[in-house]
Amino acid sequence: MGAVPSGHWHRAFTETPRHVFVPEYFLSRGGVPTRWQKLTAGDGHNWLWPVYENNTLVTRLQPITEEGDGFFTGVPTSSSTQPSLTARMLEASELAPADEVLDAGTGTGYQAALLLHRLHSSAQLVSADIDPDLTDPARRALASLGHTPEIVTTDIRTHDWGRRFTKVIVTCALSEVTETLRSAVAPGGRLIANLFPPMSGGLAVLDAKEDGRLEGRFHANGGSYMAARGKTPPDDSLAAEVSTEGLPTDVPVDAFDDYHFTFLLAAHLPGAQLQYGTDDDSPATVMRRLVMPNGDWAEGVYVPGSGPYAREGGDTGVWGTVERWWSWYLAHDRPTWDRFGLTVTYEGHALWLDSPENKQSWRLPV
Repeated sequence: MGAVPSGHWHRAFTETPRHVFVPEYFLSRGGVPTRWQKLTAGDGHNWLWPVYENNTLVTRLQPITEEGDGFFTGVPTSSSTQPSLTARMLEASELAPADEVLDAGTGTGYQAALLLHRLHSSAQLVSADIDPDLTDPARRALASLGHTPEIVTTDIRTHDWGRRFTKVIVTCALSEVTETLRSAVAPGGRLIANLFPPMSGGLAVLDAKEDGRLEGRFHANGGSYMAARGKTPPDDSLAAEVSTEGLPTDVPVDAFDDYHFTFLLAAHLPGAQLQYGTDDDSPATVMRRLVMPNGDWAEGVYVPGSGPYAREGGDTGVWGTVERWWSWYLAHDRPTWDRFGLTVTYEGHALWLDSPENKQSWRLPV
């Protein structure tokens, strides 16, 4: 696998059977809403070959509805991560065989098995997930390979671990590094987490300093996980009333396809959902809407042959934030993920550009 330069991780991926952890999964077959095909070991080669390709495999849909033709609809809530992204996380961890590790987001248990391939013993690993329907099968799959780590069914964001780890690898997206996670990293240790969902895929690689702060940069190649469960997503039915008229805007429609810009925007609009749409009466007219957890929203409207305009509901000033950061982004030559870093203390999070001592530093809202 080209994404795994280290010899020991090559061996881990080669010698750890992924199929043990995905006895069934769902493949997208397109459509609106997305239609999913369920594959199990009984499907033979059709089930097995995607397992050993560089694929994310969706393992759970909620709510799940079976269609009359044998396909399913539903929203993916759990998956077996794309192996190249798992490899990126493992490489970035700089894991040593003697490390004490928290695998925060058990999922299928496959990453735990890869970690255990590198560690001296199962006693060095704690793996945790919020859903017993995930932790129980993962425990059994790991045991079938001779692994017996401690597996905890809990919310990894709030659990009191009662100990510290030299490596914490979080495999669900977090809106923030919570205080319990920050304090779980031993001085000199490292935490890796995907931050600022649902809009962003920024992958923070943070080292624990002697004074308790976490600090480090975002990975150059990004990485996106499903958001940690437990919070209610924004509900369109709560959206505030639209303003009476739109105002011209300089933010182009393709700004929302720029992952580095949406990362920056997500950091300053915590919990915002980015939605794509068209006008029912004029399909060539497209919209990009941001919906906040409190129901406030804003959208850019892009009409062929005329200038774009924005409209919004609520008093959060969502579109003003979009315009402000788009202007900043252009003025600073569209900085990429790896030019940004993060400092986390018990007081909160500070995002910075190039260096924590840089004047370009911002206390983030939570």
